[in-house]
Amino acid sequence: MGDAGGKDDVSLPKATISKLLEDTLPSDVRMTSEVRELFVECCTEFINLVSSEANEISTKENKKTINPEHVMHALKTLGFEKYLAECEATHQQHKQESKEGPKQNLKRARSDHGMSEADAIAAQQALFAAAKARMNDPHQAALAMYPPGGSAPS
Repeated sequence: MGDAGGKDDVSLPKATISKLLEDTLPSDVRMTSEVRELFVECCTEFINLVSSEANEISTKENKKTINPEHVMHALKTLGFEKYLAECEATHQQHKQESKEGPKQNLKRARSDHGMSEADAIAAQQALFAAAKARMNDPHQAALAMYPPGGSAPS
């Protein structure tokens, strides 16, 4: 689907941006849906700006693929030097995780949560059992969705 400018209408997942906002902002801060949409638009525009600049840099170097160094150079060119250190650290972490492979990444994810594989499986089974119980008892499902004393969604 294209717009009048011929570019694809591309946007970031709203749920992902909302999650980032929730994790970043204090818990007592509330935002309207319009503000969340504005954040999505700003993040999308930022990525478009950096990727366009990185593409220009790679083209000048007669490269057909944008590599991380092109992105770092683009950030610097656009005046976003303060993000370079964190971007470089994230790039190094990604390279390390890529070398380790998916099994090591899964082990790291489990160790980050302080659970052994057996504990994670047990917790998952308990969650499945609780969900099944709620599904088999409509009253319990309603209580889970609307706890007594809690406010119903508007």
